[in-house]
Amino acid sequence: MTNTSIAAIIISGGYSSRMGSFKPFLKFGKKSAIEIIIDTYKSAGISNIIVVAGYKGSEVAEKLRDSGTTCIQNENFAKGMFTSVIKGVKALDANVSAFFMQPVDIPLVKKNTIEALKNKYLESGKGITYPDFCGTTGHPPLIDCKYREAILISNGEGGLKRILREYSYDSISVPVFDKAILMDMDIKEDFEKLLEYANAAAPDMEECCSILDIYKVPENIIRHCRKVAEVSVEIFHSLDNTGYQLNECALKAAAMLHDIARKEKNHARAGEKIMQEIGYGKVGSIIGSHTDIEVDDKERITEGEILYLADKLVKEDKAISIEERFNQSLNKYKNNPELLKKIVNRRNAAYKIIKKIETATGKGFING
Repeated sequence: MTNTSIAAIIISGGYSSRMGSFKPFLKFGKKSAIEIIIDTYKSAGISNIIVVAGYKGSEVAEKLRDSGTTCIQNENFAKGMFTSVIKGVKALDANVSAFFMQPVDIPLVKKNTIEALKNKYLESGKGITYPDFCGTTGHPPLIDCKYREAILISNGEGGLKRILREYSYDSISVPVFDKAILMDMDIKEDFEKLLEYANAAAPDMEECCSILDIYKVPENIIRHCRKVAEVSVEIFHSLDNTGYQLNECALKAAAMLHDIARKEKNHARAGEKIMQEIGYGKVGSIIGSHTDIEVDDKERITEGEILYLADKLVKEDKAISIEERFNQSLNKYKNNPELLKKIVNRRNAAYKIIKKIETATGKGFING
C-alpha cells in the first residue's frame, strides 16, 4: 500500500462562534491553522487531502486555491459537524484504502504522529488507529475504508466517535509524544495556550517524559536527566536581569532529553539527530554539544553552554563540583595523553562558561 491510497479529510465547516474569530484562519506565526495542518500532512507523505468547508467556504477555497488540496463545500454545515464528515467521506476516491479525520480546531498535530499512525495501520491490519498521549486517545483517527459505508448510513447521533466505538475490537492505539493531539481551540483561551505551545518550539515536560518512555531510556539515566534539567534551570535563572534572551523551554527540554541516546557511540550527536527527526531542531542543536563544546570568551552565553556546564555538575543524579567531576578522570587516565588532553579541554570549557556567567551576573558562581 502506498501513501497515495491514504487520504486526509480536514473538517473546516463550523461557524467558530465560541472562538469569536474564524478558526481556520487563526495565525500561528506566518501561517494559518488550515495551512499548518495541510503542510503537516504533506510533509508526512499524505498528498490526497480533502478540505470540507462550510461557513466562509468561498474564502477558504480561495485561500487554498494553490495548495494542491481538494476543497469542497458542505451546504448543510449549519446542521452540525457530522454533515461535514459525511461530505468528506463521500468525496473519497475509490482507490483510497484509509483516511485521517482531522478537525481544523486541532491544528498542531505533528508530522511524527501522522507517520506513526500510518505505519501502525500498515503493520497491524487494524481498521481504526488512534494516537495516544499518556493514556488518552486524541485526534486524528486513521480509519480504514471498510467503515466508509457504516459512516455514510449513520443518522449521525453521537457523531463519528459513537460509530467508531462500535468497532473498538478492530482498533489499536499508538503511543505518541505529541500533546497537541489533545489540544483543541474552542475558545480564545484555548488558542492562546496553543500559540504559547507552538512558540516554545520544544516539548514540554509531559512530552519529554513520553519521549524518554517511548525510546525506552533506563530509569537511572532519566534520574540523571531530571537533575541536569534542575541545574540548567537554576543557571538560567541566575542570568535573570542580565539582558539575556535565552529559550528556557528549549533548554529545559534539551536537558531532560540530552542522554536519550546514551548507549550509542557519540551519543550527543545521536541525540541531536533524534530531535531533528521528530521536529525539534533547536533542542537537538543544544543537545549536540553537551559532551564537547567550543567556548568563545567574547560571545554571549548560549543554551548549549548552560547544558554543557549543568551536565558536568551532575554525576548520576547528584550535584557535584567541577573539581569532583574531573579529578577522578584526570587521575584514572594520567598515563593516557590522548584521553587526558580531552578531559582537560572539557574541564577548561566548563571553567570558561563559569567565568562568562560570573562576568554576566557580577557574582560568584555558587553551583560549582
